[in-house]
Amino acid sequence: MLHPTFALCLLTVGTAVAQPQSPSRERQDRRTFLALAPTELRVAADNVTTVIINGPLDRDSLVVDRTRFKWAEVSDHMLNLQLVTDLGSGERLVVKANFKDRAVPAQAVFVVTTHPTEVDGTVEVDRRANTPEALTAALAQKEAELEELKARCEASGPAGVVLSKWLAVEMRPIPFHVATSSAEPSGLKVQEGAGYEGTTSTLVAISLRNLPGQKPWAPGEARLINASGKPVKVLSVQMRPAHLAPGEEGLVVVEVKEPPWTADKAFSVELVDASGQRRLSFNLRTE
Repeated sequence: MLHPTFALCLLTVGTAVAQPQSPSRERQDRRTFLALAPTELRVAADNVTTVIINGPLDRDSLVVDRTRFKWAEVSDHMLNLQLVTDLGSGERLVVKANFKDRAVPAQAVFVVTTHPTEVDGTVEVDRRANTPEALTAALAQKEAELEELKARCEASGPAGVVLSKWLAVEMRPIPFHVATSSAEPSGLKVQEGAGYEGTTSTLVAISLRNLPGQKPWAPGEARLINASGKPVKVLSVQMRPAHLAPGEEGLVVVEVKEPPWTADKAFSVELVDASGQRRLSFNLRTE
């Protein structure tokens, strides 16, 4: 009869032998190049994969799911990767890093997988910057961005305003008289204002001047109080140009949910820059 302690030892040894072992993978070094499609990397948990690229990488531009990687680090020309656990069959992770210079491709994109029998050791990647293929890809990307920009401009242009059914048939601009203004402390001056009541919202347009000798100014937020003393819900604040240089004039358009004005009664407006330091408060009254 086996001693209980000896039997327990045999059981423990048997259990250890029965446990599956980590797959043995062949470590391979290879060379490749950045193509239009992402470059595949075979990475595992028991190995560090080093990617060497002949292009200056931006260390702060690495995009990676760090919860899945034990090591993910980028230097000037090198990328080191090691997984926490091997990826499952068909599982893919994307790793991205930008280049410092202006050549194309501007970004290195890799797809990380785990191969059952192979793992990448050192991968030398040829960027092939400014090749006809890279320039063609960059041109296609810029053309797509241009089409998107054109669509946005059409939606926000005069025709887009009509198509959105925002315009009312009886719409007329309502001129405002600037009752009071705190131009001296803010370094800003209100030139004039007007209101436009649409079918779904109302616009308050304010002509503004950044006085000479002041710092550049851009609106951060707007607060409006109607003639009854109640705040009006602000939907958006926009200005053209985007920033006012010293001595420059621009148009601020505040979109609100409902008209803040009442005949012969003033409503108040406060414009605040992004820093919250420069505030312009004034009252507007219908003429």
